[in-house]
Amino acid sequence: MSVTTPSNDLGPSPEYRPDPPDEREWRGWMSVSMGLTALVAIIAALVAIVSFATDGKTRIVSESAKPTAVPTASAAPAAVATLEDAKGIDFEPFEVVDPNLPAVPSGAVKKFEVDVMQHVVQVAPELAPTEVWTYVINGKAWPGTGASEPIVVNEGDEVEITFKNGGSKAMNVTMPHSIDFHSAEVAPNKYYKDIEPGATLKIAFTADHPGVFMYHCATAPVLTHVANGMSGMMVVKPKGLPKVDKELWITQSEYYIGKPGAGADQAKMMAETPDVIAFNGYANQYKSEPIGVKKGERIRMYVLNAGPSKWSAFHVIGTIFDRTVVEGTVGRDSQTINLAPSQGGWTEFTLAEEGNFPFVTHPFGDMVRGAAGVLHTAKAPALAGAEAPAKTDAAAAPAKSAAGGVGITLGEMWLKADTTTAKAGTVTFDVANTGATMHQFAIGADPLTLDGAEPAASAALAKGDMLHAGDSGSVTADLKPGKYVLYCLLGGHYAAGQKLPFTVSG
Repeated sequence: MSVTTPSNDLGPSPEYRPDPPDEREWRGWMSVSMGLTALVAIIAALVAIVSFATDGKTRIVSESAKPTAVPTASAAPAAVATLEDAKGIDFEPFEVVDPNLPAVPSGAVKKFEVDVMQHVVQVAPELAPTEVWTYVINGKAWPGTGASEPIVVNEGDEVEITFKNGGSKAMNVTMPHSIDFHSAEVAPNKYYKDIEPGATLKIAFTADHPGVFMYHCATAPVLTHVANGMSGMMVVKPKGLPKVDKELWITQSEYYIGKPGAGADQAKMMAETPDVIAFNGYANQYKSEPIGVKKGERIRMYVLNAGPSKWSAFHVIGTIFDRTVVEGTVGRDSQTINLAPSQGGWTEFTLAEEGNFPFVTHPFGDMVRGAAGVLHTAKAPALAGAEAPAKTDAAAAPAKSAAGGVGITLGEMWLKADTTTAKAGTVTFDVANTGATMHQFAIGADPLTLDGAEPAASAALAKGDMLHAGDSGSVTADLKPGKYVLYCLLGGHYAAGQKLPFTVSG
């Protein structure tokens, strides 16, 4: 029996024969010679370019001759307007967004009327109101927020969308808009086109692909429209999806606060420096009003990162996702799901104990901008400081002070006062820490002297003791007429937003 060795595609390998010593030496000197020749040619070319560019007649510089730019520190982001800067601006009062996933509509064809409204709201309780452009789904809107209602269907459903760009004067639409469904397979030029205020467009498709998809305005510039709130979640439930005890929806969105009552700040959008990153259109709303769940029940959370620019790493503290489905990929035993802008998926888990289980985006620089909430089991202790977010005033419901003093309430990561003005002289601040972590109250002259992003140690004109959760104390300061800042001294708390303007009059 004989064995034949197969050859490769290039034919049989030639037998290896080393070069003779004299040939190897010749090849080495040739390589050196060619390298030196090339180097001389490059130097000559550069000299010629420099000479030509500096002859006083023609200023042309080759790209290769330009000096390399020295990287500089990024410019500080523009200051964000606060509620104090927005006096006289009317805006809708905040209402907590229901995080329970809407049901699939009845009928063989799933019909949705999708409208647009432009309205002025807050997206964080301490910041100035901003104009947002949101979608209204079958008449359901979320006033006082930047949220748009989810659209929910089953895999294989026929979907019929009647898109109206401001169906009434109350919608206050002033410009063309459109809608783009990532869940549909249709011709964009036919269905995702701009329509004028008051116009209507019909869109029909079959929801053949299961998943959590984004819908958004595709009108140019898309960045501006999405950053002003024009996005939402469409859930296409797969066939045979098992029932669970609770289904919740979370859409992460960014907001770039401009002038009070106006739309998003264009420079901040381009620099990707959002002032707020929120779940369901309002910062920290589910920290102030936690989502009620039960120990041991199976929970499914549908999550969309609407962007427009930041990634999300969605995480529930205190549990592990038993099952995840992200962009068609099934996983298990996961700590986070990672979502690029426009991506979505769902997680399934149970909570093994009674307690308060925060959910966050795990990039903590984004979390402190408002992307956090809490799942609260029925028998868990009340969450310190939990309350409905302020509807019209970031200083609502602060601690009350004795006559002549200023009541201060500290929480995560906010500071409230029962008044933001006082007369010059001796002022007493009665401070209560209702948060879950330690805080320390201070007052300094506006603008504060900063050490990087934090107030310098010398900035505090007066400061109180470090207060544990539930503790209280008082701080007395002799203040002259002028502008001041009330803030928390602990590291990272000021940068996370725990501050408030304060004015002393003569």
